[in-house]
Amino acid sequence: MKLKADDLRSPKTITISGDEPWLNLIYESFDIKGAVSAAHRITGALTVTPSTYGLYDVEGEVRFTPNVPCSRCEDMIPWEISRKIKVRYLEQAPLEDEEEEVERDLEPSDMDAYYIDAQGMIDLEVVLNDFIQTALPSRLVKTAPDGKSCLICHKDVSTKAVFEDEVKPEESPFAVLKNLKLPKD
Repeated sequence: MKLKADDLRSPKTITISGDEPWLNLIYESFDIKGAVSAAHRITGALTVTPSTYGLYDVEGEVRFTPNVPCSRCEDMIPWEISRKIKVRYLEQAPLEDEEEEVERDLEPSDMDAYYIDAQGMIDLEVVLNDFIQTALPSRLVKTAPDGKSCLICHKDVSTKAVFEDEVKPEESPFAVLKNLKLPKD
């Protein structure tokens, strides 16, 4: 969903029910096509608040439970995501050939800011996608409460087989580099 920044004079709350067409790109990234079941819909609410000098604050919360492949057994598992969102949108920096320069003090929160696009639009789909994708850990394993076994395949997740690569280091094309002698300065 895109909002025209110039049209925002007061805070605007967008309720996300999960069936909005602008969410389709996010759903497709999780291989969800067509109608989305209620259990797998993105839900939440975002409030866009205009601030001073072309700054817009976006705050809210998003919930989503996509099916993702388990890192241990490759079976699809539901992974619950619930994230609070708090970001800032800034106007694009003016081009150098413009006569009037806009100068403002940056806050630490501005370093992770998003920018209003060239058409003056605030793209909420980009924010949602970023927050959902970064909510997923790099190793997706649903572990039992004891933390020792996979809830899906029930195999021991603490064994080295989960983390070891099948390639042997001595077979690596880079193995010859360990015998390389570099000239000393």
